[in-house]
Amino acid sequence: MIRKILVALVSSLLLCMALALVNHTPVSEQQPDTYYWPYLSLVAVYLIYATPVYVVGGVPASMLIEVLNEKIAWANPVIVYLFRLILYAMAGVLLMILFQFVLGVSRGDGSELSTGGGLGMIAALVYLHVWLASFLVVKPKRRVW
Repeated sequence: MIRKILVALVSSLLLCMALALVNHTPVSEQQPDTYYWPYLSLVAVYLIYATPVYVVGGVPASMLIEVLNEKIAWANPVIVYLFRLILYAMAGVLLMILFQFVLGVSRGDGSELSTGGGLGMIAALVYLHVWLASFLVVKPKRRVW
């Protein structure tokens, strides 16, 4: 559980840094007498929105996916990875659409939902891969009965 929360925080930070990098206007391209958000301010604003979604929505969804994965008990690691990849992508889309409805972002034409769904999928896949990478950093303890 603690690992999942830490992974959610790291994933949120990585995603927000990438989004801020995409949306940041370099100094060489800025117009005079126009305000542009600094990079760190963009990261901070994105963190305000992304971190609660990761922690409140993503961690329980991840726990549910892992319970499903243990119940099915696939033998092939490639199948396990593909199963997780598909379920995490679907969970990311659903959580982002739910988050947009809660915030009241949708105007009815569906363009915001499709963009948000894609961003939710990317966010969930970032979480999945950071979570998998966390096992390379800290190995789980083996229980001896």
